[in-house]
Amino acid sequence: MDLHRTKKLTRTMTIEDEQGRKMPAVEVFAAAIRHLKKHFMEQAENRIKLQENEIRWVITVPAIWNDDAKEFMVEAAKMAGIREDKLSLAYEPEAAAIYCKQIRLAKLREQGKDATIQPFPPGFKFLVLDLGGGTVDITAHEVQRDDTLQALMEPSGGKWGGTLVDDGFLETFEGLFGKEFMTGLKKDIENAESKRELDNEIESKKKTIVGKSNPKADCVISMKLPFAMMAKTKSAQFKSALKGKQIEHKRDKIQIHNSILLTAFETSVSKIVAHLEMLLRKPELKRLDAIVMAGGFSESKVVQEEVKGVLKKYPRIELIIPEDGGLAIVQGISTSVPFDIRIHPVVHRVKSRDGSYRCEDIFKVFVKKGEKVIPGQTTASYEFYPSQSAREHQTIEVYKSEADDPPMLITECQKVGFMRFTMPNSYITGKTVSVQMKFGGTQVKVTADVNGLRGNEPMEASFEWL
Repeated sequence: MDLHRTKKLTRTMTIEDEQGRKMPAVEVFAAAIRHLKKHFMEQAENRIKLQENEIRWVITVPAIWNDDAKEFMVEAAKMAGIREDKLSLAYEPEAAAIYCKQIRLAKLREQGKDATIQPFPPGFKFLVLDLGGGTVDITAHEVQRDDTLQALMEPSGGKWGGTLVDDGFLETFEGLFGKEFMTGLKKDIENAESKRELDNEIESKKKTIVGKSNPKADCVISMKLPFAMMAKTKSAQFKSALKGKQIEHKRDKIQIHNSILLTAFETSVSKIVAHLEMLLRKPELKRLDAIVMAGGFSESKVVQEEVKGVLKKYPRIELIIPEDGGLAIVQGISTSVPFDIRIHPVVHRVKSRDGSYRCEDIFKVFVKKGEKVIPGQTTASYEFYPSQSAREHQTIEVYKSEADDPPMLITECQKVGFMRFTMPNSYITGKTVSVQMKFGGTQVKVTADVNGLRGNEPMEASFEWL
């Protein structure tokens, strides 16, 4: 629903779901806020003594929303149980600006190497390009001597976010599978899982597309097709649509040339670039020091390349991206694998108890550099045989590497910590232990259990940083 374009918002406005059912829009927003509020209060109870009347609630909204849209959000918050005198609305890019002023940042350079800089000093002028899914919001600020921020211009932006690119991807698929089929994929409840899989695949591939000037522009993007679309690849219409195009179908994937998918970015990127160029001509931004790209859509290589192209006319302005936009390192553990003389160094060969040879000190990767991690959801699993020499207390070393391509051996990595396990008294020799790690939060969470045992005692597991 286009809230920023609505002249008058009331409880009678509705939102239609994928099955065509309609609900009052304000109730949908209220339900979402109520859920987040409940979740926060539950988490807070486990950490601090906090009364609800002591809380000031802040809800962020796009900078391009008008007063009616903001009043709508206030109404939804009130329905969710938040008192109006305890509520504040903040523009999303202004919240990002406060964040960017405080954290360490990584500067994006032409050669692809990062350099860190300290939080912005007094007098530093920066523009925040907040690139989200639906909207692009832009603000500019100057850091004051008292460490506050002074706005240099009114917030601006438009509906030029990542969803416009999604629409471009779907148009490509409509050309292959037919508009009627793609509409059905979105509407039919039987295809809901296939639609989710396609959305996830599009979201992932958006970050791999590169611009025309990129040396890797002449490449092919492989996209996995969900089940509902795989069945359609046998149709004569699909096979006919492939003719004369830089698209191939191989098993459960289609391989599309980068140039075809690049067209999906044209509308979004052209509007972002035009607006940014207009802003940089304003006298208020004459002495701008940096542009900070924030938001999920800022990870797009196409958007980054286009913004860098604009800044060629402004050599004093640096392009900055928060360094936690993606994982900066490769994480993994030390393990062993069957020894292969063709690839493994002999010095790492050891003889196991069954008489076979294995290669020790192999770097087993759990999270790759640049891979997006979701706190509490991104997991990795590992299965191992406990050491007989240290039966009760088991330890697994954890390493990291800053190399783009993970090394084979831990000798080329840096040790960062240990996973420690206390074996239960019910453990039977020969049983393996399954370990699961959760990444993305302030701590790495570790759980473990012995395979093949029923009703066994829980294992104590923890992660310790060096």
